[in-house]
Amino acid sequence: MLLGIYAIGLLFGGREFLVARAGTQVDPGSEEWSRMAAVIAEINPADADTDFLLAMEALQEGDQPRYIEYMESALGKGVKHNNLLLSEYAHHLMRIQAPFQSIDIALNRWRENHQLSFEIVSLPLGQGPASQQDYNAIRRELDAIDWIYEWELREPSGDMLQWVLLLQFEPAEEAAIRDVIEATSILLLPSEARSRLRVRCTSWEDCQSQVR
Repeated sequence: MLLGIYAIGLLFGGREFLVARAGTQVDPGSEEWSRMAAVIAEINPADADTDFLLAMEALQEGDQPRYIEYMESALGKGVKHNNLLLSEYAHHLMRIQAPFQSIDIALNRWRENHQLSFEIVSLPLGQGPASQQDYNAIRRELDAIDWIYEWELREPSGDMLQWVLLLQFEPAEEAAIRDVIEATSILLLPSEARSRLRVRCTSWEDCQSQVR
């Protein structure tokens, strides 16, 4: 049974990013960010952190190709120390619903280089549980994923207009975003069928039910 498009409705708003070297919070797209990026680019244009600053500026300007170019340049320099860079790129790939393999590479690069980080994977969902039965179904699926250490579902409230799934890595296990998409897609199945069927996805748009 074809389940159709996985509606994830990702939002990108006015986030503030912690710049490790500056030690302060600066909003990408602000004049302060632009000045900081320009100064660092002039002092050390070949540095991976410079690419990151320029990438975030490009993203705020809506220039996604330039964002990707700068981020790939930074990653190509073997950057490992910048937890925010690795985290942001993984989250960006999820926001644009990039191929699973690309997201997995980014997630595992982040996981391997910052195993003790307290930061989490944040995945907004197009649909959340409407009942305790729905919640229990998602819980069974997520608890069965080896690479997830802890998880939490947060319902819409205040400025958060949709359900958000928060995940923490199990450091010794390799992450695969497909597992999470399939687990949360269990809600697309009728409640009476969830014990005998599971969801398998080949992409964000192509998910099908299978007998367990």
